[in-house]
Amino acid sequence: MKKKITYEQPLNERIKNLLRIEHLFAGMNYSLKAPSAWDSRHVVSSLLEVLELLGRNDLKLDLARDLEHHAHTLERWQNTPNVDTDRVVELLGDVRTALAKLSTVEGQFGDDSLITQHSLLNLLRQRSTIAGGMCRFDVPNFYHWLQRNPKQRLDDLNTWLMPLEIIREAIDLNLYMIRNNLQSSQEIASKGFFQSKLDMNIDYQLIRIRLPLEHACYPEISGGKQRFSIRFFEQADMRERPLQTEQDVNFELCCCMM
Repeated sequence: MKKKITYEQPLNERIKNLLRIEHLFAGMNYSLKAPSAWDSRHVVSSLLEVLELLGRNDLKLDLARDLEHHAHTLERWQNTPNVDTDRVVELLGDVRTALAKLSTVEGQFGDDSLITQHSLLNLLRQRSTIAGGMCRFDVPNFYHWLQRNPKQRLDDLNTWLMPLEIIREAIDLNLYMIRNNLQSSQEIASKGFFQSKLDMNIDYQLIRIRLPLEHACYPEISGGKQRFSIRFFEQADMRERPLQTEQDVNFELCCCMM
């Protein structure tokens, strides 16, 4: 089977924020596996971005609502014929566990946590708004910390990230449920353009496009609650502007919902 690449377009602000935080956590997890000071620096920079997003959005209530919805859906599926009951029970347990953990968090995520009370991280948060503001001469205590051996840095980073583990798990589970509750179809974009309406009675959250990994085109997706459109572009030379393809494009369309 040929490998495929998946492109996504969120259909509301809540999902946009969840995808951005998921993206930042993925980058942190990747860099945590590497020992260099530059990898540790990347983890800290991504952590600061996560804190910025959490500070601007009350995701706790949104996540709790979404997970409650998933729990009710899974409870209904338990009595549906030809359903993998064992998998449904497993997912229902995961959702209930995530909800229980969320209920232990007081206030918004990050409020009065060890992270926001951390002197170094608070200093770096202020410096991060300045281009190049975390240079060695700007924050010598950060540069000094980066010279520690990799195990010490990793231990510190894991300690700093620990308070955010609950939200990471809840976001991962929420997005997993949404991505796997979908309507899938094979479509053709005539001369690189495709447009479709969305059923107003269905709570769509996310549009996903799947193409072969080696495909010459990439999609730009725009849409809202009622309709969406997709344009496929080619860009053989990254120094040049991309152009909408003149070819018909076969692709897999997934409309994901609550």
